[in-house]
Amino acid sequence: MAKAFGSIISLTKSSFQLSECGSRSTSPWAEPAWYSVERPSPYYKESHVRLRNYVRKWAEDDPSEWAHYPIAAGIRAAEWDGFHDFIIWDELYRAPSISSAFIGLVVGVPPLKTYASTELQAKILPEILEGRKRICLAITEPSAGSDVRGITTTAELTLDGKHYIVNGEKKWITNGFLSDYFMTLARTGGEGAGGLSMVLIPRLPGIGTRKIEIGAGGMSATTYITFEDEGSGFKYTMSNFNHERLWIAFQALRGSRICLEDVMAWCQKREAFGKTLIEQPVVRHKLGHMARQVDGLQSWIESIVYELDHLSHAKGNASSFDRYMKLKWLGSELLGGVTGLLKVQSGIVGKYVADECQKLMGGLGLTKTGQGARIEAIARSVPTLIVPGGSEDVLLDLGVREAVKLSLKASKSKL
Repeated sequence: MAKAFGSIISLTKSSFQLSECGSRSTSPWAEPAWYSVERPSPYYKESHVRLRNYVRKWAEDDPSEWAHYPIAAGIRAAEWDGFHDFIIWDELYRAPSISSAFIGLVVGVPPLKTYASTELQAKILPEILEGRKRICLAITEPSAGSDVRGITTTAELTLDGKHYIVNGEKKWITNGFLSDYFMTLARTGGEGAGGLSMVLIPRLPGIGTRKIEIGAGGMSATTYITFEDEGSGFKYTMSNFNHERLWIAFQALRGSRICLEDVMAWCQKREAFGKTLIEQPVVRHKLGHMARQVDGLQSWIESIVYELDHLSHAKGNASSFDRYMKLKWLGSELLGGVTGLLKVQSGIVGKYVADECQKLMGGLGLTKTGQGARIEAIARSVPTLIVPGGSEDVLLDLGVREAVKLSLKASKSKL
Protein backbone atom coordinates (compact mmCIF):
# COMPACT_ATOMS: atom_id res chain seq x y z
CA MET A 1 0.00 0.00 0.00
CA ALA A 2 1.07 3.62 -0.40
CA LYS A 3 3.08 5.20 2.41
CA ALA A 4 3.06 8.79 3.64
CA PHE A 5 6.22 10.40 4.96
CA GLY A 6 6.78 13.66 6.76
CA SER A 7 6.83 15.55 10.01
CA ILE A 8 4.43 16.17 12.77
CA ILE A 9 1.78 18.46 13.99
CA SER A 10 -0.54 21.19 14.87
CA LEU A 11 -1.65 21.52 18.49
CA THR A 12 -4.75 22.90 20.15
CA LYS A 13 -5.59 23.01 23.85
CA SER A 14 -7.41 19.69 23.97
CA SER A 15 -6.39 17.87 20.80
CA PHE A 16 -4.07 17.90 17.81
CA GLN A 17 -4.08 16.82 14.23
CA LEU A 18 -1.30 15.04 12.41
CA SER A 19 -0.15 16.86 9.33
CA GLU A 20 1.72 13.64 8.57
CA CYS A 21 2.67 10.89 11.01
CA GLY A 22 5.90 9.29 9.87
CA SER A 23 5.37 6.22 7.71
CA ARG A 24 1.88 4.82 7.82
CA SER A 25 -0.33 2.52 5.84
CA THR A 26 -3.19 4.19 3.98
CA SER A 27 -5.21 0.95 3.91
CA PRO A 28 -8.54 1.24 5.78
CA TRP A 29 -8.33 0.21 9.45
CA ALA A 30 -4.66 -0.75 9.21
CA GLU A 31 -3.80 2.12 11.59
CA PRO A 32 -5.59 3.81 14.49
CA ALA A 33 -7.83 6.70 13.48
CA TRP A 34 -5.58 9.28 15.18
CA TYR A 35 -2.81 8.56 12.65
CA SER A 36 -5.02 10.15 9.99
CA VAL A 37 -4.70 13.81 8.97
CA GLU A 38 -8.43 14.41 9.35
CA ARG A 39 -9.12 12.65 12.67
CA PRO A 40 -8.32 14.66 15.83
CA SER A 41 -7.98 12.95 19.23
CA PRO A 42 -8.20 14.31 22.79
CA TYR A 43 -5.74 11.68 24.05
CA TYR A 44 -2.56 12.09 22.03
CA LYS A 45 -0.05 14.94 22.07
CA GLU A 46 3.25 15.73 20.37
CA SER A 47 5.33 13.35 22.50
CA HIS A 48 3.01 10.46 21.58
CA VAL A 49 3.54 11.19 17.87
CA ARG A 50 7.29 11.48 18.40
CA LEU A 51 7.39 8.14 20.22
CA ARG A 52 5.27 6.44 17.59
CA ASN A 53 7.57 7.65 14.80
CA TYR A 54 10.70 6.70 16.74
CA VAL A 55 9.57 3.16 17.58
CA ARG A 56 8.22 2.46 14.10
CA LYS A 57 11.51 3.53 12.50
CA TRP A 58 13.50 1.56 15.11
CA ALA A 59 11.45 -1.61 14.57
CA GLU A 60 11.54 -1.33 10.79
CA ASP A 61 15.22 -0.39 10.46
CA ASP A 62 17.76 -1.71 12.98
CA PRO A 63 16.56 -2.94 16.40
CA SER A 64 20.12 -3.94 17.29
CA GLU A 65 21.09 -0.37 18.10
CA TRP A 66 18.95 -0.45 21.27
CA ALA A 67 19.49 0.34 24.89
CA HIS A 68 21.40 2.89 26.69
CA TYR A 69 18.35 3.61 28.56
CA PRO A 70 17.27 7.14 28.18
CA ILE A 71 13.57 6.86 27.30
CA ALA A 72 12.88 6.35 23.60
CA ALA A 73 12.45 9.45 21.42
CA GLY A 74 13.91 11.72 24.10
CA ILE A 75 10.68 11.78 26.10
CA ARG A 76 11.09 13.01 29.67
CA ALA A 77 10.05 10.67 32.47
CA ALA A 78 7.63 13.32 33.75
CA GLU A 79 5.79 13.21 30.39
CA TRP A 80 5.34 9.45 30.27
CA ASP A 81 1.77 8.24 30.55
CA GLY A 82 -0.37 5.27 29.64
CA PHE A 83 -0.74 6.32 26.02
CA HIS A 84 3.04 6.21 25.55
CA ASP A 85 2.91 2.64 26.88
CA PHE A 86 0.08 1.82 24.48
CA ILE A 87 1.96 3.28 21.51
CA ILE A 88 5.26 1.55 22.19
CA TRP A 89 3.57 -1.86 22.41
CA ASP A 90 1.38 -1.19 19.41
CA GLU A 91 4.43 -0.43 17.30
CA LEU A 92 6.62 -3.24 18.67
CA TYR A 93 3.88 -5.74 17.93
CA ARG A 94 3.99 -4.81 14.24
CA ALA A 95 7.31 -6.68 14.35
CA PRO A 96 6.09 -9.51 16.64
CA SER A 97 9.40 -11.31 16.99
CA ILE A 98 10.78 -8.13 18.59
CA SER A 99 7.93 -7.73 21.07
CA SER A 100 8.35 -11.29 22.37
CA ALA A 101 11.83 -10.48 23.66
CA PHE A 102 10.41 -7.85 26.03
CA ILE A 103 7.65 -9.92 27.66
CA GLY A 104 9.64 -11.12 30.68
CA LEU A 105 10.69 -7.56 31.45
CA VAL A 106 7.14 -6.24 31.17
CA VAL A 107 5.61 -8.70 33.62
CA GLY A 108 8.62 -9.44 35.83
CA VAL A 109 9.81 -5.93 36.74
CA PRO A 110 6.52 -4.34 37.97
CA PRO A 111 6.42 -6.13 41.37
CA LEU A 112 10.08 -5.22 41.89
CA LYS A 113 9.52 -1.56 40.96
CA THR A 114 6.34 -1.22 42.99
CA TYR A 115 6.81 -3.34 46.11
CA ALA A 116 10.49 -4.19 46.68
CA SER A 117 12.77 -2.35 49.09
CA THR A 118 14.77 0.59 47.76
CA GLU A 119 17.96 -1.39 48.38
CA LEU A 120 16.79 -4.29 46.21
CA GLN A 121 15.56 -1.93 43.49
CA ALA A 122 18.90 -0.10 43.44
CA LYS A 123 20.75 -3.39 42.96
CA ILE A 124 18.53 -5.16 40.44
CA LEU A 125 16.79 -2.53 38.30
CA PRO A 126 19.96 -1.05 36.71
CA GLU A 127 21.13 -4.54 35.68
CA ILE A 128 17.81 -5.19 33.96
CA LEU A 129 17.26 -1.78 32.39
CA GLU A 130 20.79 -1.74 30.98
CA GLY A 131 20.22 -5.14 29.40
CA ARG A 132 22.88 -6.91 31.47
CA LYS A 133 20.37 -9.24 33.15
CA ARG A 134 16.91 -10.61 32.33
CA ILE A 135 13.91 -11.32 34.51
CA CYS A 136 10.71 -13.34 34.20
CA LEU A 137 7.49 -13.72 36.19
CA ALA A 138 6.98 -17.26 37.54
CA ILE A 139 3.39 -17.79 38.71
CA THR A 140 1.62 -20.53 36.75
CA GLU A 141 2.14 -24.14 37.83
CA PRO A 142 1.24 -27.47 36.19
CA SER A 143 -1.74 -27.78 38.56
CA ALA A 144 -2.51 -24.08 39.20
CA GLY A 145 -3.37 -21.73 36.34
CA SER A 146 -6.23 -19.28 36.79
CA ASP A 147 -6.65 -20.56 40.37
CA VAL A 148 -3.71 -18.61 41.75
CA ARG A 149 -4.77 -19.41 45.32
CA GLY A 150 -3.85 -23.03 44.57
CA ILE A 151 -0.10 -22.36 44.19
CA THR A 152 1.95 -25.17 45.78
CA THR A 153 5.55 -23.98 45.31
CA THR A 154 6.90 -23.39 48.82
CA ALA A 155 9.47 -20.97 50.24
CA GLU A 156 10.47 -21.98 53.78
CA LEU A 157 12.56 -19.73 55.99
CA THR A 158 15.76 -21.27 57.33
CA LEU A 159 16.29 -21.55 61.08
CA ASP A 160 18.62 -18.56 61.13
CA GLY A 161 15.95 -16.45 59.36
CA LYS A 162 18.35 -15.33 56.62
CA HIS A 163 17.32 -17.46 53.62
CA TYR A 164 14.38 -19.16 51.96
CA ILE A 165 14.47 -22.75 50.72
CA VAL A 166 12.26 -22.92 47.62
CA ASN A 167 10.78 -26.11 46.18
CA GLY A 168 8.24 -26.51 43.39
CA GLU A 169 7.53 -26.27 39.68
CA LYS A 170 6.43 -23.48 37.35
CA LYS A 171 5.19 -24.05 33.82
CA TRP A 172 4.53 -21.92 30.70
CA ILE A 173 6.83 -19.16 31.99
CA THR A 174 7.63 -16.65 29.26
CA ASN A 175 11.37 -15.97 28.71
CA GLY A 176 12.12 -18.31 31.64
CA PHE A 177 15.12 -20.21 30.31
CA LEU A 178 16.75 -16.92 29.25
CA SER A 179 16.34 -15.27 32.64
CA ASP A 180 18.80 -14.40 35.40
CA TYR A 181 16.07 -13.54 37.95
CA PHE A 182 12.74 -15.23 38.68
CA MET A 183 9.98 -13.12 40.27
CA THR A 184 8.26 -16.08 41.88
CA LEU A 185 4.94 -16.53 43.62
CA ALA A 186 5.46 -19.03 46.44
CA ARG A 187 3.70 -20.21 49.55
CA THR A 188 5.39 -18.91 52.70
CA GLY A 189 2.40 -19.42 54.99
CA GLY A 190 -0.83 -21.38 55.26
CA GLU A 191 -3.43 -22.27 52.67
CA GLY A 192 -5.24 -19.76 50.49
CA ALA A 193 -4.37 -16.28 49.27
CA GLY A 194 -3.05 -15.07 52.63
CA GLY A 195 -0.20 -17.58 52.63
CA LEU A 196 1.38 -16.39 49.36
CA SER A 197 4.43 -14.16 48.94
CA MET A 198 6.40 -12.80 46.00
CA VAL A 199 10.04 -13.93 46.11
CA LEU A 200 12.82 -12.67 43.82
CA ILE A 201 15.16 -15.61 43.11
CA PRO A 202 18.49 -15.29 41.26
CA ARG A 203 19.54 -18.11 38.94
CA LEU A 204 21.44 -20.60 41.12
CA PRO A 205 22.45 -24.28 40.75
CA GLY A 206 19.18 -25.57 42.23
CA ILE A 207 17.07 -24.02 39.44
CA GLY A 208 16.39 -26.07 36.32
CA THR A 209 14.84 -24.64 33.15
CA ARG A 210 13.86 -26.23 29.86
CA LYS A 211 12.13 -24.80 26.84
CA ILE A 212 8.54 -25.79 26.05
CA GLU A 213 7.61 -25.86 22.37
CA ILE A 214 4.29 -24.12 21.70
CA GLY A 215 2.27 -23.71 18.54
CA ALA A 216 2.59 -19.93 18.30
CA GLY A 217 6.36 -19.96 17.81
CA GLY A 218 9.53 -19.93 19.87
CA MET A 219 10.52 -16.29 20.38
CA SER A 220 8.61 -16.06 23.68
CA ALA A 221 10.93 -18.74 25.11
CA THR A 222 8.17 -20.53 27.06
CA THR A 223 9.77 -22.46 29.90
CA TYR A 224 9.28 -25.20 32.50
CA ILE A 225 11.08 -24.30 35.77
CA THR A 226 11.91 -26.48 38.76
CA PHE A 227 13.12 -25.23 42.13
CA GLU A 228 14.93 -27.84 44.22
CA ASP A 229 16.04 -26.75 47.72
CA GLU A 230 16.64 -23.28 46.35
CA GLY A 231 17.55 -20.90 48.86
CA SER A 232 0.50 -9.81 50.67
CA GLY A 233 2.01 -12.08 47.40
CA PHE A 234 -1.58 -12.67 46.19
CA LYS A 235 -2.41 -8.97 46.07
CA TYR A 236 0.80 -8.18 44.22
CA THR A 237 0.03 -10.92 41.70
CA MET A 238 -3.54 -9.76 41.11
CA SER A 239 -2.46 -6.14 40.56
CA ASN A 240 0.27 -7.28 38.17
CA PHE A 241 -2.31 -9.17 36.11
CA ASN A 242 -4.12 -5.91 35.32
CA HIS A 243 -1.35 -4.55 33.12
CA GLU A 244 -0.72 -7.97 31.59
CA ARG A 245 -4.37 -8.11 30.51
CA LEU A 246 -4.25 -4.60 29.11
CA TRP A 247 -1.04 -5.40 27.27
CA ILE A 248 -2.69 -8.52 25.74
CA ALA A 249 -5.46 -6.23 24.46
CA PHE A 250 -2.79 -4.01 22.85
CA GLN A 251 -1.47 -7.07 21.00
CA ALA A 252 -4.90 -8.23 19.88
CA LEU A 253 -5.71 -4.79 18.49
CA ARG A 254 -2.54 -4.41 16.43
CA GLY A 255 -2.73 -8.03 15.25
CA SER A 256 -6.27 -7.37 14.00
CA ARG A 257 -5.15 -4.24 12.15
CA ILE A 258 -2.32 -6.16 10.48
CA CYS A 259 -4.80 -8.78 9.30
CA LEU A 260 -7.14 -6.11 7.95
CA GLU A 261 -4.30 -4.33 6.15
CA ASP A 262 -3.17 -7.48 4.36
CA VAL A 263 -6.63 -8.79 3.53
CA MET A 264 -7.72 -5.41 2.19
CA ALA A 265 -4.76 -5.36 -0.21
CA TRP A 266 -5.64 -8.89 -1.33
CA CYS A 267 -9.34 -8.12 -1.80
CA GLN A 268 -8.53 -5.20 -4.09
CA LYS A 269 -6.59 -7.36 -6.55
CA ARG A 270 -8.00 -10.90 -6.25
CA GLU A 271 -10.71 -11.65 -8.81
CA ALA A 272 -13.48 -14.22 -8.43
CA PHE A 273 -16.67 -14.59 -10.46
CA GLY A 274 -15.62 -11.76 -12.77
CA LYS A 275 -15.08 -9.16 -10.04
CA THR A 276 -12.44 -8.26 -7.51
CA LEU A 277 -13.35 -9.41 -4.03
CA ILE A 278 -13.79 -5.84 -2.77
CA GLU A 279 -16.50 -5.30 -5.42
CA GLN A 280 -18.62 -8.08 -3.95
CA PRO A 281 -21.13 -7.04 -1.24
CA VAL A 282 -20.63 -10.16 0.87
CA VAL A 283 -16.91 -9.37 1.17
CA ARG A 284 -17.57 -5.74 2.10
CA HIS A 285 -20.06 -7.01 4.66
CA LYS A 286 -17.31 -9.15 6.26
CA LEU A 287 -14.86 -6.25 6.24
CA GLY A 288 -17.44 -3.95 7.82
CA HIS A 289 -18.05 -6.36 10.69
CA MET A 290 -14.32 -6.66 11.32
CA ALA A 291 -13.79 -2.89 11.14
CA ARG A 292 -16.50 -2.02 13.66
CA GLN A 293 -15.12 -4.50 16.17
CA VAL A 294 -11.53 -3.29 15.75
CA ASP A 295 -12.46 0.38 16.13
CA GLY A 296 -14.67 -0.48 19.10
CA LEU A 297 -11.76 -2.26 20.78
CA GLN A 298 -9.50 0.75 20.11
CA SER A 299 -11.99 3.07 21.80
CA TRP A 300 -12.43 0.83 24.85
CA ILE A 301 -8.68 0.51 25.32
CA GLU A 302 -8.19 4.28 25.04
CA SER A 303 -10.95 4.99 27.56
CA ILE A 304 -9.42 2.60 30.11
CA VAL A 305 -5.91 3.99 29.58
CA TYR A 306 -7.32 7.50 30.11
CA GLU A 307 -9.13 6.47 33.30
CA LEU A 308 -6.03 4.79 34.70
CA ASP A 309 -4.00 7.92 34.05
CA HIS A 310 -6.50 10.10 35.90
CA LEU A 311 -7.57 7.96 38.85
CA SER A 312 -5.89 8.28 42.22
CA HIS A 313 -3.15 5.91 43.35
CA ALA A 314 -5.63 3.77 45.29
CA LYS A 315 -8.61 3.91 42.93
CA GLY A 316 -6.95 3.18 39.61
CA ASN A 317 -4.47 0.50 39.01
CA ALA A 318 -1.36 1.24 40.38
CA SER A 319 2.13 5.74 40.79
CA SER A 320 5.43 11.48 35.21
CA PHE A 321 7.17 7.75 35.39
CA ASP A 322 5.40 6.88 38.62
CA ARG A 323 2.13 8.11 37.16
CA TYR A 324 2.83 5.68 34.34
CA MET A 325 3.30 2.94 36.93
CA LYS A 326 -0.33 3.58 37.85
CA LEU A 327 -1.21 2.14 34.44
CA LYS A 328 0.70 -0.97 35.31
CA TRP A 329 0.37 -2.39 38.71
CA LEU A 330 -1.48 -1.21 41.79
CA GLY A 331 -4.76 -2.31 43.32
CA SER A 332 -7.38 -1.47 40.70
CA GLU A 333 -10.41 -0.99 42.89
CA LEU A 334 -12.48 0.43 40.05
CA LEU A 335 -10.98 -1.08 36.91
CA GLY A 336 -9.78 -4.58 37.78
CA GLY A 337 -13.01 -6.19 36.59
CA VAL A 338 -13.25 -3.88 33.59
CA THR A 339 -9.73 -4.79 32.52
CA GLY A 340 -10.63 -8.47 32.77
CA LEU A 341 -13.64 -7.95 30.50
CA LEU A 342 -11.48 -5.98 28.06
CA LYS A 343 -9.03 -8.86 27.86
CA VAL A 344 -11.90 -11.26 27.05
CA GLN A 345 -13.22 -8.95 24.34
CA SER A 346 -9.76 -8.51 22.83
CA GLY A 347 -9.39 -12.29 22.46
CA ILE A 348 -12.83 -12.57 20.87
CA VAL A 349 -12.10 -9.76 18.40
CA GLY A 350 -8.61 -11.06 17.62
CA LYS A 351 -9.95 -14.55 16.86
CA TYR A 352 -12.89 -13.29 14.82
CA VAL A 353 -10.74 -11.03 12.64
CA ALA A 354 -8.02 -13.64 12.10
CA ASP A 355 -10.60 -16.30 11.17
CA GLU A 356 -12.47 -14.05 8.72
CA CYS A 357 -9.25 -12.84 7.09
CA GLN A 358 -8.03 -16.41 6.63
CA LYS A 359 -11.30 -17.24 4.86
CA LEU A 360 -10.92 -14.28 2.52
CA MET A 361 -7.29 -15.14 1.77
CA GLY A 362 -8.15 -18.74 0.92
CA GLY A 363 -5.12 -21.02 0.69
CA LEU A 364 -2.77 -18.06 1.15
CA GLY A 365 -4.16 -17.62 4.67
CA LEU A 366 -2.80 -21.04 5.60
CA THR A 367 0.65 -20.44 4.14
CA LYS A 368 3.65 -19.37 6.22
CA THR A 369 5.19 -17.48 3.30
CA GLY A 370 3.87 -14.99 0.78
CA GLN A 371 1.00 -12.53 0.97
CA GLY A 372 -0.87 -14.41 3.68
CA ALA A 373 2.11 -15.03 5.97
CA ARG A 374 1.30 -12.41 8.58
CA ILE A 375 -2.34 -13.47 8.77
CA GLU A 376 -1.35 -17.14 9.12
CA ALA A 377 1.09 -16.31 11.95
CA ILE A 378 -1.43 -14.16 13.81
CA ALA A 379 -4.20 -16.76 13.44
CA ARG A 380 -1.84 -19.41 14.80
CA SER A 381 -1.01 -17.23 17.81
CA VAL A 382 -4.62 -16.34 18.72
CA PRO A 383 -4.61 -18.77 21.69
CA THR A 384 -1.86 -16.61 23.25
CA LEU A 385 -4.45 -13.84 23.47
CA ILE A 386 -7.06 -16.10 25.04
CA VAL A 387 -5.20 -18.40 27.44
CA PRO A 388 -2.57 -16.25 29.26
CA GLY A 389 -3.66 -13.68 31.81
CA GLY A 390 -6.74 -15.64 32.92
CA SER A 391 -9.26 -17.77 31.06
CA GLU A 392 -12.36 -16.21 29.51
CA ASP A 393 -14.75 -17.93 31.93
CA VAL A 394 -12.79 -16.79 35.00
CA LEU A 395 -12.48 -13.19 33.75
CA LEU A 396 -16.14 -12.90 32.74
CA ASP A 397 -17.07 -14.00 36.25
CA LEU A 398 -14.54 -11.57 37.74
CA GLY A 399 -15.93 -8.66 35.73
CA VAL A 400 -19.49 -9.29 36.92
CA ARG A 401 -18.47 -9.89 40.56
CA GLU A 402 -16.46 -6.67 40.64
CA ALA A 403 -19.33 -4.70 39.08
CA VAL A 404 -21.79 -6.08 41.66
CA LYS A 405 -19.35 -5.30 44.47
CA LEU A 406 -18.98 -1.68 43.33
CA SER A 407 -22.75 -1.37 42.90
CA LEU A 408 -23.41 -2.58 46.45
CA LYS A 409 -20.76 -0.24 47.79
CA ALA A 410 -22.37 2.70 45.94
CA SER A 411 -25.82 1.75 47.29
CA LYS A 412 -24.56 1.64 50.87
CA SER A 413 -22.88 5.02 50.51
CA LYS A 414 -26.28 6.58 49.74
CA LEU A 415 -27.85 5.33 52.99
